[in-house]
Amino acid sequence: MIPVTEAKKRSVSIAFVHHANQFLVTDGYENKQGISSILGNRESGTGYLRVFDLHRRYRIPFNLHLSGTLLEAIAWHSPEVLSELTDLLRLDLLEMVGSAYGQNIMRFFSREHNTRQLKEQLLLQEELLGLEPERVKVFWVPERLWDTEALAKVLTDNRLPNGGYEYVLLDDRLFYSKMGDHSPRRNYDQEHAWNPANFLMYRIKDGSGLRALPIAYNLRQNIPPRTPEGLETVKTQLRWLLDLGPNFGELVAIYADDLEKPAGAGWDRDGPAQYESILKWVSENPWLKAVKLGEWASPRSPGAEKRIETGTYFELANEFEAGEDYERWYYDARWDPYRKHYEWSENRVEELASRGSDPALIELARKVILASVWQTAWHTPKTGAHGNPDSVTGPSEWVRAIASHARVAALIAEAAYWMKHKDKEAHAYLQDLDQDGEEELVLKNSNLFSVFSPRNGGRLVYLFGIREPPGRLVVGNPIDDWNWLERLHEYMDVPPNHPGAFSDVGYEHDCYEASLRATDGDEVNARLLNAQPDSPRIEKKIRLFEGGDAIRVEYALPETMASLLIEFGLSPDYLSLLRDGRRGARSYSPMKDTRGWADGDLAVWVGLDESSAFENPRSPIFGHGWLVRVAGLGRRFELRLGVDLTN
Repeated sequence: MIPVTEAKKRSVSIAFVHHANQFLVTDGYENKQGISSILGNRESGTGYLRVFDLHRRYRIPFNLHLSGTLLEAIAWHSPEVLSELTDLLRLDLLEMVGSAYGQNIMRFFSREHNTRQLKEQLLLQEELLGLEPERVKVFWVPERLWDTEALAKVLTDNRLPNGGYEYVLLDDRLFYSKMGDHSPRRNYDQEHAWNPANFLMYRIKDGSGLRALPIAYNLRQNIPPRTPEGLETVKTQLRWLLDLGPNFGELVAIYADDLEKPAGAGWDRDGPAQYESILKWVSENPWLKAVKLGEWASPRSPGAEKRIETGTYFELANEFEAGEDYERWYYDARWDPYRKHYEWSENRVEELASRGSDPALIELARKVILASVWQTAWHTPKTGAHGNPDSVTGPSEWVRAIASHARVAALIAEAAYWMKHKDKEAHAYLQDLDQDGEEELVLKNSNLFSVFSPRNGGRLVYLFGIREPPGRLVVGNPIDDWNWLERLHEYMDVPPNHPGAFSDVGYEHDCYEASLRATDGDEVNARLLNAQPDSPRIEKKIRLFEGGDAIRVEYALPETMASLLIEFGLSPDYLSLLRDGRRGARSYSPMKDTRGWADGDLAVWVGLDESSAFENPRSPIFGHGWLVRVAGLGRRFELRLGVDLTN
């Protein structure tokens, strides 16, 4: 041991890095935690906020990556969490880490796609946290899967809003070569020998100037300390680093892992208390200096240059059997259909964009694709915190559902193309827009582009306002969580996160037959008739006029029915709601028989006739939208769904 007086002059830099990655989840699930439980609150014993509060209480700075999809979920469902984060930034207790918006496995995607992912993440951090892109220089690699050739140039591109990244967080095992039957990496995985070289920052060979920051295996395994022995192991290793002194260079001990671990969200509920024991000990030992990584690394030179071969964290590569390069999962034959969904969707969007389409709707279509490759090809392993002993180890149900909805991007691009090539007439037709094997019913004019799904409750599933640029989606929320719902346009029961519009309560899953009455001209009309066995023959006559701002649906109920409840999910400017949350939204009721919501200069509304009335919805809000419920009080009534420009 070094003398006490000398030890007082020395210190060990330690960094706490929390990785929080969720899709655009909501609340009300039966098979997983909702956003409120994941985040927690100041009174709850678990959740992200509990961890943030611990860092605030002990005045220990930390580093945080929030996936873009999670940021959007927070901004919508719990905007107060954004205020907490901006306060921590102001107090100099937090440094944000960058990444890809949709947490795609980047080595399998084009440079253009990855660039969009990086830009979208930086944009959201700026819009929602007020964080200048130039302050974000440390990068979290999705699933910590590194590939120098595929990633280095795109990450360091000076055309990125932050001027390019400078540092990447990599597992320390990647500092060892994987070549040979008894490779250095395999030996390290077996022995986990403590080596000062594993705590140095390196310049990555052929890495365009990128520097690698090592995630310490021992810290990752023992923080939060689940046992007294785990706590003692952490203390011993940090004291060992102190004993090494300055002769081994600028060392840094980095803990980095899922935020759910210390938060106790979906993991051990004792996680917050266990994590607090580490923070308390750090706060009591002044020779430990908790650092923000970009701030720590900026004035320091890397220890040396090192070749970093493709790889990821030990569990993913070995226990989960994805392989060092993830190819066992990505090229699994069971993933082939979903990989093709992505390829077809991207090609269709880019084809329509190249032929002239509304830029704003093309931007939304591309964003749908960015989100739909979230956690690309993830398989449910048999082991680990996210494992299931009964798993067949194929692609997870939820990742299949998300990937399936990449095809909605093509539908959005169809609306974008029509907006640029529209004429003055109204049109109605049946066409499979998204390669799901089912024809959609389309009614469009110079102001609206609407899509109904006859197969799925005869519901309007997407409505676009296209009178003036930018084009905007006002019904439909395709990026919000579908849970395990893989089939396109199907009604989601639990939670009811995708209501669509003209959704007949109790009959949302019924099959309706579609027929066209007038297809082109100053007025078009179509009919949807409930054809579900043992269901009432509810009829909807849909009309759209040339130059009209509203879709009109006349309901005709059979003699056995005296009334019907109908729901409308309204998302005025869905892209804006994703990026800004609810802060610019307001209710919109210009007349007593009209109820809707507006964002900025755009409003979407529901209008009644004398035989219908508004009712209180079962829940006023869903994923990036508001619910309006109407009671049709006679056997015949007409409802309108319209879009206004409020400026």
